[in-house]
Amino acid sequence: MARDLAQRINSAPSERREQLREMVVHLVRDEVQIAPVAVQRSSGSGASFNPFAIGIPLGLAGAVLSILFPPVGLMVFAAAALMMAWGVLSVLLSRGGR
Repeated sequence: MARDLAQRINSAPSERREQLREMVVHLVRDEVQIAPVAVQRSSGSGASFNPFAIGIPLGLAGAVLSILFPPVGLMVFAAAALMMAWGVLSVLLSRGGR
């Protein structure tokens, strides 16, 4: 269809080509209906928060801090372990109900 329109516009006199092109563009733009984008909602309440993923960098930070300042490093390691356990448990408990 586009080739047919282009061929008809190109066969028109040169002074009318721009006007015909603009008419076709406006007609197509006005006739095309854009469907609204469907937003998908997650069924879980904490889908955007992944505790296991947060535990990984905490574990790495705990490794570095345990060399520099051992008490803080151990606390960060403990926080990483809690976050990772929370992540694993949340996955196991959410799939256990299905």
